[in-house]
Amino acid sequence: MPFAKKLAKLRKEKGLTQEDLAKMIGVGIAQVRRYEKGASSPTLEVIKNMAKALAVSSDELIFDEHEGVAPARILDKKLLKQFEMLAEMNPHDKDAIQTVIESMIIKNRLEDVMHPQSDAAWTKEMGKVVSEFRKGAEGYTEEEIDSIVDEAVAAVRGEKKQKRARVGR
Repeated sequence: MPFAKKLAKLRKEKGLTQEDLAKMIGVGIAQVRRYEKGASSPTLEVIKNMAKALAVSSDELIFDEHEGVAPARILDKKLLKQFEMLAEMNPHDKDAIQTVIESMIIKNRLEDVMHPQSDAAWTKEMGKVVSEFRKGAEGYTEEEIDSIVDEAVAAVRGEKKQKRARVGR
């Protein structure tokens, strides 16, 4: 969808008049009309103000649904396809997958701190990681959070044992 049409659509969805938007982004109403007709292109600063006023990201404002920066930045095309499929899932399944991803991130962060540090340093770092995880785990019980953390720690320890066994051969 061309930028001009997308701008008009988003403005209308937010219940704003052209005059309202003009005031919010710091330009004249005639300029907003030119943007929506495609007769003029906004500066980066105006795009930033539009995104704020319309409560969308600048990517949403500028790019079509599947041409944003994520496809250009995610080099693993299989992973990108999986994230695109994830976007179409129901909220419950998305939450479950997000929990698994967060667990794997915690697991990898644990691997970074487990081996070279003393028990006291590891315990301190682990506390930070778990605290951060708890912030993003609203809606989970303490038992569920503890279980996720325990699984991540067990996975790290299991991988460490496997690595040691391979090295010892």
